[in-house]
Amino acid sequence: MKLQTKDYEVFLAKLTEQGNYEKRSEPTLDGIAGVLNKITEAVTQNKERQEETIRELRGQVDRLETKLARPGAFTSVGGQPEQRLVLKTAAGVELPCLTREQKLADFHRSAPSDEFSLGDYARAAVLGAPAAKAQSGPAFVPMGLTSVLIDKVRAQTVISQAGARTIVIDGPASMARLTQDPTVFQHDEGAGDVNESDLLAVPVTLNPRTLAALVPLTQELVSDSPNLDAALQTAIAGAFAAKLDALCLATLLADTAIPKSGVAQDPASWQKTLEAVGTALGLNQALPPAHISAPADFIARAGQLASDAGTWLGKPPALSAMRELFTTTLNAGTAFFGDFENGFGTALRQELRIEVVRFAKPESVTHLLIAHMRADGIVLQPARLFKQLKSV
Repeated sequence: MKLQTKDYEVFLAKLTEQGNYEKRSEPTLDGIAGVLNKITEAVTQNKERQEETIRELRGQVDRLETKLARPGAFTSVGGQPEQRLVLKTAAGVELPCLTREQKLADFHRSAPSDEFSLGDYARAAVLGAPAAKAQSGPAFVPMGLTSVLIDKVRAQTVISQAGARTIVIDGPASMARLTQDPTVFQHDEGAGDVNESDLLAVPVTLNPRTLAALVPLTQELVSDSPNLDAALQTAIAGAFAAKLDALCLATLLADTAIPKSGVAQDPASWQKTLEAVGTALGLNQALPPAHISAPADFIARAGQLASDAGTWLGKPPALSAMRELFTTTLNAGTAFFGDFENGFGTALRQELRIEVVRFAKPESVTHLLIAHMRADGIVLQPARLFKQLKSV
């Protein structure tokens, strides 16, 4: 059968003429290579953009981790980051230097300062799990938690309330004790009118001795006292604060480089106290931020009357910003005032550690709570402090 249709003839003509038709279902190799190159280029560009994005994100995370790792990264005052002083040794070791408002617990981000219970810890250490009740030996408070306790000690220490900084050291260290400032000269061109003046600074070794307290704990006391946490924390913090204050004030009393009253300036009198401040101002000191005296002198000043009518005299306006503190460590007739933040420091060799030795006294079925720390005071700039005396 012979097909005579026009379309069939056109089809046969195309078959006999090479190159006059296009096989759409069979693209050329060049076309395939071009498409693949475009796909590869797009994938490469996308990968580069992804890698760049990953690098940017990694950099942001690194910067964020660095900021969050800094002590007190979450603490701010008035919306501004809190400034922290960190001393650095020649070996590059950083030593935190805390003001009276700052907390050591901020340097331990994992320390749950609002959740730690010394009472619960003592119960767990003494009573233990049922399978461990027959065992004995020490049980330690985890590292970082004890900073909560040392902050409670610092809060009750008069020398810290006066402004003295706490220097946290991890081993024996030396601090510079400044005893004389350099002299500044006005220079005329070509004239030899600038003389040498020594900045007198002597090294003082910081290596505080151990302070320790032993507290017996009976099975009944630990089991039956619902206020055990408050009792232990209050007692331990108060005892160590009193001891540390006594050591710091003894250091101040023994330091002969601290300027002192040349005439009788009784701390029990506002008039004489103002006179002592005037003497300190004459030695290029600033108005004192804090004043520490004996309780009797503090009450005597507070009880001063301006007239027979019973009007209280009160603090002189020039000293309105001065914090008035007192301690039984000082005897009546002796007081200290000045810039304690720069003039005095408390060296903390280790935090306040707590451990419980179970059945330390087996004959009385008594356990032993041991609290110990290493801390002491140091005068750094005696010229910034003043010793006020009733008798000279």
